[in-house]
Amino acid sequence: MNAIYSIKPGAAACAVTVNQVWNQGTGSDLASGYTNFVTVNQGSEIVLFAYNKATQKTDVYTLSGGAPVLNAAAQPKLDGGPWDNLSSFVLGNNLYLLTYRTDNGTFGFYGVNADLSVTPPYLFSLPRNTPSKGFTDIGPFTAISQQYILAYDTNTGHVANFSVAVTPTSTGGVPPLLALNVWDHHWAKSWTKFAFFQLGGANFFFKINIGKINVNIDHIQDTPSLGTVEVGSYLQGQLPDALKINITAIVPWSGGEPYLLTYIAATGATVVYRIHADCQGWTSLNASTTVTGSTQVVPYRAGGVSYVLFYQA
Repeated sequence: MNAIYSIKPGAAACAVTVNQVWNQGTGSDLASGYTNFVTVNQGSEIVLFAYNKATQKTDVYTLSGGAPVLNAAAQPKLDGGPWDNLSSFVLGNNLYLLTYRTDNGTFGFYGVNADLSVTPPYLFSLPRNTPSKGFTDIGPFTAISQQYILAYDTNTGHVANFSVAVTPTSTGGVPPLLALNVWDHHWAKSWTKFAFFQLGGANFFFKINIGKINVNIDHIQDTPSLGTVEVGSYLQGQLPDALKINITAIVPWSGGEPYLLTYIAATGATVVYRIHADCQGWTSLNASTTVTGSTQVVPYRAGGVSYVLFYQA
């Protein structure tokens, strides 16, 4: 069952409450088969882009705060797929959807218009030298007012940072963008469950290695061409059932504090943690049971409240 839960501060200082506020079957439902979601702020609205890789169709819904309601809004065409990843970023006050194909290493950059239609994509790939195919995890981030993308392949350990810049002009309605590889490296294989967050304006990410158990937090260097550095390693003692976790996500919070959500699909076990400022661990704020069998967990914030959509494909 698809459902939305609110996450609010609890009565105790180190607690939050998790309550279901919407479920499928209330008259404003999500279609089946979606493989990727991303939420964005478009004007005063919270917008959910939902992509189905099998049909290569995209649906857009608006999300309201309070008692969240889903309303179908548009059906933009993300040509060039089938896409394996969907994310977003803002550059020069313009909103972009970022797609990625694992099989041929192509990134697609789509400008999002006010009516939620999209521009033709700027397509980028590197077939040689530092090849861009095979990535399984994609994370856009900003560093010192510049836009970048981190990409990782769990099967080989290949990892890279790409810069994204605005060019003076473009043709055919394609966004005036230029992507370049600025760092190329190899980590260990089998890192999964990436969750990107900022702390003090710097970029970090949580991840779990399922090949040789290791739970850690990495810092992306402020100059992304210098790569990343681990700041918290072998933290699995603080994360029960680390190898059972199917999904992790950062819950947007007031003041930008990093709140980490973990989810186990078989049981619906959902835990919300507050990541410590030294990135050496976290504190559990709520452990509860939500819906089971979800394949996507999508956090967002509306009306000063944090929400999480649980979706079963």
